[in-house]
Amino acid sequence: MDGLTAKLGKFVAALEFRSLPAQAVETAKRGFIDCTGVMFAGRGEAVVGVLRESFSFPVVGESKILFDQGQTASPEAALINTTAGHALDYDDVAIDGHPSVVLVPAVLAEGERLRASGAELIAAYVAGYEVWGELASRDADKHHAKGWHPSAVFGALAAAAAGARLAKLDAGRSAHALAAAASMAGGLTANFGSMMKPLQVARAAQSGLIAARLAANGFTASPDALEHRGGFLKAFSPAGRARVDGALAAGQDWHILKHGLNIKRYPVCYALHRSIDSLLSLRSGGKIIPEKVMEIEFSIGRLQAGMLRHSRPQNALDAKFSAEFAAASAVVAGRVGLAELSDGFVRSAPVQQMLAKVKVRPVDDPDPDEPLFSRSDQVRVTLADGTVLSGDPVRHARGHARNPLGMDDLRAKFTDCVGGALTVPRREALFEQLLKLESLAEPAALYGTRS
Repeated sequence: MDGLTAKLGKFVAALEFRSLPAQAVETAKRGFIDCTGVMFAGRGEAVVGVLRESFSFPVVGESKILFDQGQTASPEAALINTTAGHALDYDDVAIDGHPSVVLVPAVLAEGERLRASGAELIAAYVAGYEVWGELASRDADKHHAKGWHPSAVFGALAAAAAGARLAKLDAGRSAHALAAAASMAGGLTANFGSMMKPLQVARAAQSGLIAARLAANGFTASPDALEHRGGFLKAFSPAGRARVDGALAAGQDWHILKHGLNIKRYPVCYALHRSIDSLLSLRSGGKIIPEKVMEIEFSIGRLQAGMLRHSRPQNALDAKFSAEFAAASAVVAGRVGLAELSDGFVRSAPVQQMLAKVKVRPVDDPDPDEPLFSRSDQVRVTLADGTVLSGDPVRHARGHARNPLGMDDLRAKFTDCVGGALTVPRREALFEQLLKLESLAEPAALYGTRS
């Protein structure tokens, strides 16, 4: 009887665009739109420059670097583009990680090399999402709590699945791609709030494509690399309780339909988004004046709090993983946007003074649907006169799959992220192309060229 590695190999090889539920297609397209936007927003970040200055990337005509900054081999293009897409921590989240920022750069890079159609790009994305969801769903214990970064762990196998699907590998070679990627996976939550966080996610995208390309040329790996007692699931499992047998949910009880994508409205850790929504709602009522704030309390889940490493951030990288900064920015600026994620704003006197007034109260009441988060987050603000303002409990932040952004808001974020990198007509054309991705003949059309 087939084990998990073989089952997933068969699933990836058999998946066809025409078999995808309409909602899965729409979710995938949202992922392409959002990730493309944040890739533009992050391509000028220091981590991207350091990466490009540190290595001599091969100059070959396979895949575009950051849309208009040269070409290189597809795995290396995925590495650079994913780094840019995750540098601001503004990309979408789901299944305890960041699926689109791994999958979209990998799919676009390998899809360009293989001249895949838009429909094939979407099928590859869904194949990767389903493999990620399948593996993550087999362990009730949360990898964040152990110190593993799920995006860097599961992302490598998701990218391998996407690459195998684009290359139209058969079931056996698809399984070898997954098995090979299992030995390339890994990343630590200890590196949150540093340049390493986007790079470890980018390595997952790169590794997945390397694994798929090797498998296409006859490279082999263990046929039970996922389910073996020393394999992927057991080795990464926080408590060794991962389920390695049983039927797949992937492609049946679709993971992408169950979880969807949560689009970020703020370029900070998603653990903070519900609290930011609540605090901004209170501030918009006009009752919160920064000078009169005595204390701000965030009640959030214990695992959420564990991701927030920096209580007194001094730069934008640290601020992305700081409840104190999120609260300070919301109160001082009335927003938490790209403009606020600058070293100058983080170190400004009003922000630094507000940091000391913020307290985080971890709660042990996990959401039954998303145990990484509390059942709801809540904010309390105490003013100098003793008045206490309590925000309503928030379970789903704006942009969550169950509280989704409208198309106008998604377009507004895309426009803000792309900024002046493209002319207005070219930016609008790119948005429309991504919106109708299934009708695209090949990825080269996205870049304004055809190979």
